[in-house]
Amino acid sequence: MSEMAVKVQTGSETERPLFKEKNFVFLWLAGLFSSMSMSVFLFSQSWFVVQSLGLEASLGLIFIASTIPRLLFMAIGGVIADRISRTKIMFISDITRALLVGGLVLFLITDLINLWTLVFFALLFGVLDAFFWPASGSILPTLVKSKHLTRANSIIQMTNQMAMIFGPMIAGFVIVLIGFTGSFTLTSVLLLLASVFVAFIKLAGKTSSNHAEESAPSLLQELKQGIVYVKTSDQLSALLITTAFLNLFIVGPLMMGLPLFVSNVLQGTTLDFSFLEGAFAAGMVAGSITIAVLNVNKKRGFIAMLSVLGMSVALLVLSQTLLLWQSMLAIFILGITFSFCNIPLISAIQDMCDKNMIGRVMSLLTMSSMGLTPVSFAITSLLLSIGVSIHYIMVTGAFLVMILVLFVFVKLPAVKTIH
Repeated sequence: MSEMAVKVQTGSETERPLFKEKNFVFLWLAGLFSSMSMSVFLFSQSWFVVQSLGLEASLGLIFIASTIPRLLFMAIGGVIADRISRTKIMFISDITRALLVGGLVLFLITDLINLWTLVFFALLFGVLDAFFWPASGSILPTLVKSKHLTRANSIIQMTNQMAMIFGPMIAGFVIVLIGFTGSFTLTSVLLLLASVFVAFIKLAGKTSSNHAEESAPSLLQELKQGIVYVKTSDQLSALLITTAFLNLFIVGPLMMGLPLFVSNVLQGTTLDFSFLEGAFAAGMVAGSITIAVLNVNKKRGFIAMLSVLGMSVALLVLSQTLLLWQSMLAIFILGITFSFCNIPLISAIQDMCDKNMIGRVMSLLTMSSMGLTPVSFAITSLLLSIGVSIHYIMVTGAFLVMILVLFVFVKLPAVKTIH
């Protein structure tokens, strides 16, 4: 009788909703405060450079300063995430960033802040990000069951997107009422709260691999193992190549070219630009909610690739629009397909990876997106500087991604079997 009760209890526990799983709730809250803090910080930093320092042309220097350390240390961050506790990495990163922003507030109060101060802090943030993202991207499979991965990723992605929408609004409100000291202080407080919720995450076992105790291979050896692991898997290789092409030929031209498209093609205003940005964000949120409700657990590779194709078609349609409502509809659909691609793709990678390799694989995935986005910006800038219209850049990018998807379907059919 008691044995039967145990079985029933066990069965009911496996079916508990995600928000009744304490570890997932703590991770979700930590992600919410962390994303909100970064959104507030980036807006405040950019607006401070433009309004207080009058150096809008130097914004790119700050973004480059934060990007380079990520590229240099991201792969090592993946190795570390497979070696030690991922919650410890996330906690140290959040608490350190909170202290750094607190230091920035002191510089601001004492009127010692300048462009090079912000560049220095951007470098430090970039290093911390390089260790934080592989750990945060690989911890979810250790907290939720495989069948809940897609829904869990959907909830977290949706939360991040909402934070990126409302963060600048909150930052702007605080800057108007209190000033930049208030918005940077708010960033520090949010990061402290994120670190507290990370500290509450309690795992049953180790989140890192146990092989370090046996042979203690070097960081370089473990990094090579991760690269070989990806190269020997047609499925992982195809997904990472797709991510790289997606960021190179769609994300870059879209992010950099959208203001130019509004100005030169639609002959629109700042308000029109904000409408398009809002439509894209709304599409991503709608896509995330749909994926969370459906909880897609089958044919995730096929769905991701089909969504990439949908993104390229939506970008192509967007490039041909001449009216604001047409552009808003096209970019709304593009936002939906972005979520339909991104969430199943990440969930599939997390699910199929050896738990001892997932940190390194996620770091390579992040590098393929973060690393190629600046390259995409550079290529787009070069093409624009020699007189190529943003219209043609968007059309070319869309067609190149279409060709990639067809190539993957024909030459790498294993992608269609990813669940």
